[in-house]
Amino acid sequence: MKKEIRKIEIEILTGLHIGAGNDAVQIGGVDSSVIKDPITSFPYIPGSSLKGKIRCLLETEGGYSEKDDTINDYFGPTSEYLKAKKDDKEYLQKPTRLIFRDLNLSDEDKEKFRNGEITTEFKTEIVIDRNKGTAKDGGLRSIERVPPSVRFKGEILIRYFDNELDNILSVLSKGIELVNNDYLGGSGSRGYGAVKIELSK
Repeated sequence: MKKEIRKIEIEILTGLHIGAGNDAVQIGGVDSSVIKDPITSFPYIPGSSLKGKIRCLLETEGGYSEKDDTINDYFGPTSEYLKAKKDDKEYLQKPTRLIFRDLNLSDEDKEKFRNGEITTEFKTEIVIDRNKGTAKDGGLRSIERVPPSVRFKGEILIRYFDNELDNILSVLSKGIELVNNDYLGGSGSRGYGAVKIELSK
């Protein structure tokens, strides 16, 4: 099996929220914070978030299905897929082809966060009472977002057999294009998470 690395860069176009999963909210605090590196406290994009989004869009919009051999070979087999293959004597589980590394701030933006030139933003939202058409009692919430123009950089490790690389790159590029025309993270229907993703050697 051979290996190649592709560099990936994500530019945030509208506020990005990938949640940290708050267990409790302090009075006056943020209801939903973004995930941050525990050492530096800088926001980052988990590789699993990008991988999951690409896979989901390929299955829902890209012409592949959850049980497609290609998707399960490239992104890793799901438990449902393995159950379906249980009685297939010809099936041999292969190594997952695409390994997504976490994406960290570009060096330039890291310095800007360190100097306070860039900070995360806090967007206040309300929940509407459907009967009254007004703000619901207790329906005020504060969402932390990474602001537009911030860039994240990372790597995708591609593991492949002979004559397989071109097809893997084709599927990956298609998935990235689908994300560019959709959103990353939460609350995309409310304008969050528009991104521009570029893949390079």
